[in-house]
Amino acid sequence: MISKCIFPATVVSLFSVCWGAPSAPVLETPHMIPRPAALRAQTGESGFSLKNGVRLPEENPLSRQAERIFRDNGINTVLVKNKADIIFTEDASLGREGYRLAVTPDSISIASGSVNGALYALQSLVQSVAADRNGDPALPRLDVEDRPRFSWRGLMMDSCRHMMPVRDIKKILDLMERYKFNTLHWHLTDDQGWRLPVSKYPRLTTVGGARAQSPVIGSRNKADGAPYSGHYTPEEIREVVRYAKDRGITVIPEVEMPGHASAAIAAYPELGNTDIPGYAPKVQETWGVHPYTFAPTEKTFRFLEDVIDEVCALFPDSPYIHIGGDEAPKDQWKQSPAAQQVMRDNGLANEHELQSYFIRRVEKMINSRGKRLIGWDEIQEGGLSPTATMMVWRSWMPNSARHALEQGNDVVMTPNSHLYFDYDQGPGKPSVPEYETINNDNLTWQRVYGLDPVPQGTPREREKQVLGCQANIWTEYIPNLPKWEYHVFPRALALAEVAWTPKDQKNEKDFRKRLDRQLPFLDAHNVNYKRPDNGAPAQPEAVITRERR
Repeated sequence: MISKCIFPATVVSLFSVCWGAPSAPVLETPHMIPRPAALRAQTGESGFSLKNGVRLPEENPLSRQAERIFRDNGINTVLVKNKADIIFTEDASLGREGYRLAVTPDSISIASGSVNGALYALQSLVQSVAADRNGDPALPRLDVEDRPRFSWRGLMMDSCRHMMPVRDIKKILDLMERYKFNTLHWHLTDDQGWRLPVSKYPRLTTVGGARAQSPVIGSRNKADGAPYSGHYTPEEIREVVRYAKDRGITVIPEVEMPGHASAAIAAYPELGNTDIPGYAPKVQETWGVHPYTFAPTEKTFRFLEDVIDEVCALFPDSPYIHIGGDEAPKDQWKQSPAAQQVMRDNGLANEHELQSYFIRRVEKMINSRGKRLIGWDEIQEGGLSPTATMMVWRSWMPNSARHALEQGNDVVMTPNSHLYFDYDQGPGKPSVPEYETINNDNLTWQRVYGLDPVPQGTPREREKQVLGCQANIWTEYIPNLPKWEYHVFPRALALAEVAWTPKDQKNEKDFRKRLDRQLPFLDAHNVNYKRPDNGAPAQPEAVITRERR
């Protein structure tokens, strides 16, 4: 949980850190991120005083959420049977994520079509808190009518290269909630580690979850000689899913196939292409793309069906299962007599069509369990299923999104040119080796803010198929939470506005002013962000230690 700012009088200085100096008037326009679709703040008049906290209606279930959000932002609350300060109402016309918010000197009213809309209204409220002329917390007079531009507003967390403990994931979820993200894409299996518990296959975690060593951060071609292992328990995954749901966030699990499968095949070698020369699978100890792919056999498909059953049980609220589908080398299939026989039996012209056959088999399993398949943009190679959702990451292939949209497929935009937050952020980073990145792409928050997720030239009638956008944070060079935060913030705030705010309401100069007003909040909550001015991190020494389980 995010650490709390508590007030009033005993810690006025901390209040100043969270919301600005006590001399700041409450009458200024709120500096919300993301910017609402429609906002009117009345200046020159008194607002709603929070000096004595907020009275919440005891009988309304939303009051429990309001209690949590206000208290996590240092605002006292009390549940009352009558004369509450906040009035919650339902309005289906606002949709699942829209809300209407009004603040007067006497009351606060929140209308929403669902719990999610109410959560976003409450986050807008706590971002609007300022000090009145007496130095007490207060809200300005507000009228807000707001809804997101896109329904998918996500961050991807890679637990395969380096894991984060549940306590750190919770902090990430708290920060996501503040900035109105609604999707955590959780990458759980890869060549360098399998972190997903599957009861029928315990060696997936005991063998596939352990690698003998890792590259040295700051010297990627040198091995550190230190074993690395770990996985999440079913209870930990359920805890994360439950915690996220309480904050309006859906957790989408990813299980990589048919490539990026070295860890699984090391645990159960019979799942690989055993009939190729030099077959010797292991959990990989270096980064990059490796050749081990699942064999396209009935034994493999039975295994994957069992894994999908476990995933469905652990992630019951996720409408999707992400199957990866990216960077699957075809060399082993070309060398495997068994794989070639599968191609002949099914009339497949090449290994790309074999991958499409593999993915369609898996999609049927997923669909039969009431969920949908989503994968990286390589899933269209060899033929894209008409019911699959595609995550577009290769910015050098601009036609891939256009082709999927023309076929009627939904897409989520994650172009590496704008949304790979493991990339370097430009000048100002510390010179210590531990700040190594995958490349030096100069991917600044300004470039993130300049993204339009709808590909240029998309017909208006196809725009609704662009579900939204997501940043990906691969962790080859990100061993712990402080460095993860340094890569993600403030770029995530720019993405939050790209994903939420109407295109014609975006303004980089105005965003920068509001960004500066968010920095005291990040400081108060020990977020190790890259400062927009010179890039100096808040906690440079914290990044050097590699966290292990």
